[in-house]
Amino acid sequence: MSADVLPFLGAAVVVSAAAITWAVRLAPTARPSGTARFTAPEPGVRYLRCDSPHCAHMTYPHRPTGAGTFVCSNCGDEKGGPA
Repeated sequence: MSADVLPFLGAAVVVSAAAITWAVRLAPTARPSGTARFTAPEPGVRYLRCDSPHCAHMTYPHRPTGAGTFVCSNCGDEKGGPA
């Protein structure tokens, strides 16, 4: 291989790497079809840690009641009270 060809090969590698990078950045992002879409929470709903073993002490939406407490949407336990 002649030494005169090496700069052209190097330039070809740089141009092809730039073309691949450009194509990847312009390609649409891959998004799985089964992902959940964002929905706005209901007014007054709070995401609180549930104290029930049924909910495994995880955070679930709690809906307000008229008495100032919140009811878990997963297990139905009440949380909080008038202060």
